[in-house]
Amino acid sequence: MEEKGTDRRVRRTKARLRQAMTQLMLEKDLSSITVRELTDLADVNRGTFYTHYKDIYDMIDQVENEIFSELEDLLDLHTSEIVQRDIAAVLQEVFRFVGRNQNLCRVFLTRQSADRFFQRLNQLIYRKCLDEWKELYHTADREAPRYVLEFVVSGTVGLIRAWATNGFPEPPEDVAELANRLILYGVTPQWRTGE
Repeated sequence: MEEKGTDRRVRRTKARLRQAMTQLMLEKDLSSITVRELTDLADVNRGTFYTHYKDIYDMIDQVENEIFSELEDLLDLHTSEIVQRDIAAVLQEVFRFVGRNQNLCRVFLTRQSADRFFQRLNQLIYRKCLDEWKELYHTADREAPRYVLEFVVSGTVGLIRAWATNGFPEPPEDVAELANRLILYGVTPQWRTGE
């Protein structure tokens, strides 16, 4: 029982540090953030910070890894049957996930490694979807599914990036629906109505 309580405390502590780090990074450059101001803002002891992280940069790397791990777990819930039947469900989940983590996405957009973050997002979604999409496109050309998937994933991640850059003005469901219509109909008169 003690272990569960300890795990919960660790999760709460890391969540407070993550929230404080996000707030500070929205206000200033990462290189000017100190462990002291971070822990003061999070109301966490500096020793506790060093129990979990080597330094500020290690924390950022771990937070980014946690985000991608959460997204990977979310994508794992969608089997090839679900993707084949209704890609809109997967898109809704992805855009809602980004919406729930929009402050972190803003932070990653302001960092010099923004390109790396979105490239990693692109690779994760591509890798997770490749096998399912192979089943959707039975063609003699073995590379056709890869090209189709590259187009769809790059477009979706580009839409996420544009949405984030614009400050997330639309609800995630609306942007997911736009992505779905573009995937299904391309840029044709039908994409507006979904007919």
